[in-house]
Amino acid sequence: MKADTVGGITPAVLVQLRPGEKVLAAHEIMLHMDGEVKLHRKTLKHLGVSTAHLMSMRAKGDSEENYFFAEFEGPGNVTFSRDKAGEVRILQLAPGQAIRLRSGHLICFDETVRYFPMVVARWVVKKGNDQETEYIFADELTGPGTVVFQSHGNILSFNLQPGEAMRTSTEGWLASAPTTQVNVTWFAPRMGGVGVNPRPVLHLVGPGSVMVHSGV
Repeated sequence: MKADTVGGITPAVLVQLRPGEKVLAAHEIMLHMDGEVKLHRKTLKHLGVSTAHLMSMRAKGDSEENYFFAEFEGPGNVTFSRDKAGEVRILQLAPGQAIRLRSGHLICFDETVRYFPMVVARWVVKKGNDQETEYIFADELTGPGTVVFQSHGNILSFNLQPGEAMRTSTEGWLASAPTTQVNVTWFAPRMGGVGVNPRPVLHLVGPGSVMVHSGV
């Protein structure tokens, strides 16, 4: 498939499909498709994700909408938009190359790309007398093929060397390579010499690429 961004403040993605080519996209983000394009529904079971894994993800609070994709088969053009501001990236994955992308930011991907939902980080927060576990859900996408996604605001990209580390907020993490460790640590800021409630931050350790976004 061939993908291009169109528009400015609220960008869309135009995908051109040759005969027989297929692209999978999140539901309800299709703006337009040519009359020759065929539309199908694809479940994660069809993509090789087990029922047990899906039930485990749902029990943790993952969105049920992530368990289905719309599949578009060419020839023809399809346009997608998440109807929000933010930078769009079109990533070409080599065979075996993978990226872990924050759930809710994926727009579309080639049928040749392997998809797997997962948890990249978790931490426990205290709410009153109770404790709750918070999760960061992600889509792991493995090439070969094209992946298109959108951030909140602009994307900042880093390439961490082995052992090199950086920190970001739990909201700021957008994507990273599977080789990058994602750990949760706690930061307790001080105001007027007095410590306030600690908050979770992500401690990322290379090697691997990391993307954070600015509009959160």
